[in-house]
Amino acid sequence: MILLGAAVAFAPVFSGQTPAVESGPPSTMTRIVVRLVGDGIKPGSHAALPKTIYVADPHYARIEDPPDARVGVQKLTVIAEPDAYSVNLLDHKGTHAVDTGGEGDLHLPIVLPFDPKHRLGALDAVQFGQEFDGFQAAKAVHEAGPIINSKPTDAYVLSLPNGKATLVLKAGTHVPIKLTWVDGDGAHTYEYIEYNDVPFDPALFKKPENIQYREIPPDDGHSDRGC
Repeated sequence: MILLGAAVAFAPVFSGQTPAVESGPPSTMTRIVVRLVGDGIKPGSHAALPKTIYVADPHYARIEDPPDARVGVQKLTVIAEPDAYSVNLLDHKGTHAVDTGGEGDLHLPIVLPFDPKHRLGALDAVQFGQEFDGFQAAKAVHEAGPIINSKPTDAYVLSLPNGKATLVLKAGTHVPIKLTWVDGDGAHTYEYIEYNDVPFDPALFKKPENIQYREIPPDDGHSDRGC
């Protein structure tokens, strides 16, 4: 398994296995723009700026982080299994990793980087691009959501070991508006600015050019590596 991520971000996760050969790329992908708010997240800080995510299940993902001039980093992650590229667009350096093994999938856990000790229970398995499915699989309780912009919403509430998580959707759809979790460390919310299915663009999942790469040794499927 290969982990790519950092604090106050999310980590794409390989299953530790190479995908099976398929007939071709998918026809569509999901474009997601989110921002993080909550306890310990200073408004206007780099952690609070929107990031753009492209997901084309089950083997493609692209994560575009905003630039952080303070530390000289603008991270771009591109995954087209079995290849994964994590690059800094400001210094033109990056890493390349190859997932090896048998048939497998890519996962984009939403809150796992906030929860290295797995205190959030079933919420750790919820992924970007599959928010509704994740809450449904965890047996979240459906209830009427808040009125937002004068429109009704649906809510799914999931009990956590030390709190709860709530997914708010546009009424009658699976399109997220926000995902909030509350535990002993306070409350955090991902606000969804955009969430749309669009035609698949293979150019977004190509190897980023003009980057000096460092190769990450192949994963043996038993240990985690980050970059």
